[in-house]
Order: sequence, then C-alpha cells, then structure tokens
Amino acid sequence: MVLRMSQLLRSSKELQRKEVAPRPLRAERRHSPPPATLATPLLLLDTEGQAEGEIANQSLNQVAPLYQRLVQMTERIFAAAVQGKQLEGTSLVKPLKEALRQLQQGEALLTETVRQRNSECTLPQRAVNTALLSMRMGLEIEYDERRVLSLGLCALMHDLGMLRVPAEVLGARHFTPAQRELLQRHPLESQRMVQAFGKNFAWIGKIVVQVHERSDGTGYPAGLKGEEIHEFARIIGLADTYEAMVHPRPDREVRAVYQVVKEIIDLRNTLFDRHLVKALIHIVSIFPLGSLVKLNNDEIGRVVGTSRLHPTRPTVEILLDARRRRLNPPRQIVLEEEPMVYIVDPAIEESILYK
Repeated sequence: MVLRMSQLLRSSKELQRKEVAPRPLRAERRHSPPPATLATPLLLLDTEGQAEGEIANQSLNQVAPLYQRLVQMTERIFAAAVQGKQLEGTSLVKPLKEALRQLQQGEALLTETVRQRNSECTLPQRAVNTALLSMRMGLEIEYDERRVLSLGLCALMHDLGMLRVPAEVLGARHFTPAQRELLQRHPLESQRMVQAFGKNFAWIGKIVVQVHERSDGTGYPAGLKGEEIHEFARIIGLADTYEAMVHPRPDREVRAVYQVVKEIIDLRNTLFDRHLVKALIHIVSIFPLGSLVKLNNDEIGRVVGTSRLHPTRPTVEILLDARRRRLNPPRQIVLEEEPMVYIVDPAIEESILYK
C-alpha cells in the first residue's frame, strides 16, 4: 500500500505541490483564445445579464434538490432533441447560476454527484455530472462567471448524439468496426441536434462536435490536434473521460477512483492538456471524491469532501464498520478534526460493498 501511494505521489509531483494554505489560483492560468470560427457570443447569457445577481446561498440539505432540478432540466433538453423542438434558452441559465454559486461556495454539489454513483446513471445524469465538473474546472483556471456558465451549457448538451446510437451498440462488450464507426459519428449528431434548438445555440454545436477530439490527434470525428480544439471542448472532454472512468460500462467494470486519477495523470501531454489535468487533480485531490478508503480503525468509507489545507485529511462517509457491516445511515467523519484516525488504504475496490 505504501508503494501504491508513493507511485501516485511521484506521478503527480509536477502537477500538485504540497499546500500550506489555500490559494486563490490553484492551477496555471491559461486562456488560449478560441479559433476565430468558434467565437463564443454568449447570446443566451446576454438575455439574463451578468451572473452576479443575488442568489441565496444553498444549505447542504438543498444541494440534492438542486442536483435533481439540473437532471430534470437536462432530461427536458434530451427530450427536445429527440422531438426536434427548439429550446427557450433563458430557462436554462437560472439553474446553472444556482449551480455556479454552490460550486463557488464549496464541494457539496460535486459530492452529490458522487452520492449518485451507486444508482443507474442515465445519459442526462451523466451530462449533469460532466457539466458540474467542467464548471468547477473553469473556476479552477479562473474563467469569469459568464464563461463558466457557457461551459456548463455546452457540457449539458455535449453527448446528445448518443441518443442516436442503438442500444445494442451501447451495450456491446466489444465493438465491431461498423459499431465503432457508428459510435464515433455521434458528435456530429450532437452538433446537428444542438443546432436544431435554434440560432442562439449554433455556437454550442461547434463546440460539442469537438468534445471527443484529443490533443494528440487520436480523437474523433475529425482528428483535430492541440489548439485546433476549442478550450471548452478540451475541458469537457477531460471531465467526460473522468466521469466515464468512474462508472461501470458493459465493456468494463467500475475502477477504483484512486486508479482513475493515476491513469488521468499518465495521460497528461498526450490526450489532454497538462494545465487542465493539473486543474482536475487539484479538484479531486490526492484522495479523490468518490473513492473508497480504509481507515486505521478498519472502517471503510467514501471520500465525500476534500481539504485544500490538509489534502491527506478529507471528509469520509463511513459505509462499513470494522466488521464489514453496512451502516444505515452512514456517518461522516472529518479527518481534519480527528488526529488519531487516518487513511491506510486509498484504493479499496467497489466490490467490497456488495459482499
């Protein structure tokens, strides 16, 4: 276990330094200008004004209802895409503003996405999870609020084209060449569906079609490289990859989040931008949100909150006691406040919950 921990720390050495105090800027600030053909007019946001209006702070018990409102709104977006209907853009902005406020206050909304991982994840729910992580990454690299909201809108719609992929392809454990080609065309369908929402959404269509492109040119559908890919698409692509890797799929079992983070680190400078990987690691921390860990008292819990001041002392929701009996309801422990309790194994497999 000491070896596993040291390997991750070595892998992330250049991405995450030990912090002695919270920093307002936690990742390399970089705002590469989008290509001229992909200018972001933010027409939907102009009708609502700046994102700095008064929005009441959400208490923790209001986070789950907010998350559900976002899922329901995204379900309506997906339904409109299937029916070929236009969308009224301003109705999408207010829930995203509430989400932005919550993300600015803390990690409670991201924690809610973690809590939902045990249930069957629908396409709209996946889109919401990806949007929230994308928006949080936008804040991490110091996007202004209007760009964060625009990023969230794009992320909500980035995988609409998956609605056109037959169920037998989505459920396949191994893809035939024809199935893989069909799957890799879905970003073009996403673009077409988004553009059908109306002229105010045309700029979003030009971004969602690039979400599955990769910096080294191995992505699809056009094999774009590096700066050819809009930065919004690069952010959403990384968030979407992380989200996909921490959920089970027909062709693979769910992986420990700890291992997912290590894989993401290994992909820096190839599939994903280094500064975006750094931003993601700062968000999910050494012990990633959602990962199962074992404490020195033999209890098993899930990381539901991180600490920037003490990254090795996250908040853990205890799921199994020392005798592997499930706790109902779970209880939370803030390791910052419990000096005698600490994590001894950060890579507990999900299967332990179902034995």
